[in-house]
Amino acid sequence: MYQLVQQLRRDGDMALECVASEGDDVYGYLVFSHLKSPENWWCLAVVAVSSAWRQKDADAYLIRQSLELARKQAAQAVLVLGDPAFYTPLGFAPVSRREAILPFGEERTQVLYLDENTPQELRRVIYPDAVGRAART
Repeated sequence: MYQLVQQLRRDGDMALECVASEGDDVYGYLVFSHLKSPENWWCLAVVAVSSAWRQKDADAYLIRQSLELARKQAAQAVLVLGDPAFYTPLGFAPVSRREAILPFGEERTQVLYLDENTPQELRRVIYPDAVGRAART
């Protein structure tokens, strides 16, 4: 994860970083990267929450709060590679073949449209190099 974050920073692909804390207890960290394509689409690249806080649903809380920040920064949509059972209740939905050409398949790729005016026609998804390398490992 550290190498992914460092590479996103070096490549200028970092869209947003969020740190969650309560008092002196840092319990979560989240990273969005810009996609190379489609324009103004982001990728939820890293979600890390301590196990004690995960039991309190802090991961879902951190994601919800950060999605509001992404919306305010004009991200049109967010893609995530992850467990649909976790991300569907957060508003993500499977990506259909009519919406995107995906490099990593459809099973675990989900999208959340943050702007209701985002065109939903077929687009080719191109991840930043660092995210692409991490997803293949």
